[in-house]
Amino acid sequence: MKKSIIIFGKGPSVLKCTKNIVDQYDDIAIINYPVINDFFFKLIKNRKIKYHFANCATFDDRYNDIQNEKLNIEGIYNTHFNTQIYKYKNFLKNDIFKDSIREKGEVSLKNKGFNFNYSSGILAFLYILNTKLYNKICVVGFDGFKQNTTYYYYNFEKEANSKLKYLINENIISKDGKLIIKSAHNSEKIQEYYEYEIQKNKQIKFIFITNMKMKKFNNLITM
Repeated sequence: MKKSIIIFGKGPSVLKCTKNIVDQYDDIAIINYPVINDFFFKLIKNRKIKYHFANCATFDDRYNDIQNEKLNIEGIYNTHFNTQIYKYKNFLKNDIFKDSIREKGEVSLKNKGFNFNYSSGILAFLYILNTKLYNKICVVGFDGFKQNTTYYYYNFEKEANSKLKYLINENIISKDGKLIIKSAHNSEKIQEYYEYEIQKNKQIKFIFITNMKMKKFNNLITM
């Protein structure tokens, strides 16, 4: 029997999600240390997080052993290069690291004809597809890194990972949370990749809670 999964990015469309939606899915994945404010904690309360896809080079100190246990995180999957996994791994005492996925993911994506600066979201999405465990996949907060749009679902100036606050000083993200420059990730290629996989995997039902304006497919619902 196939399963369902909901995958959380950090884009503003996370705010469209509800606890009722989350509880329709068997498994939960999170990407790159979502800020656990009251809103997000209510979404995942009393649930296990099966996958934490994490850039282990620029990790969020708030995701310590106590927080990981509180969030019921079962496994961490490094989305940076394998050599960088130790920055976060050495920070934690409880070893819940499962894999380092960038190297294999990059090879696979290039073989599919996609060669650009891959985000953790792209690598996580590919990894979940390759498990072949899920016939229903909901993606939340994947908004395409559009220039001059709000970047995160939370107040960046007040709540962001302290290691990322330099983005304000370097005029990459504004104090009100908008992306000032063109993202290093290719917005057009990102959307093109998601649409490629949706069209290719007709046996999977996809739900995208997103601000991207996506093409229509019989196996895709956008919210």
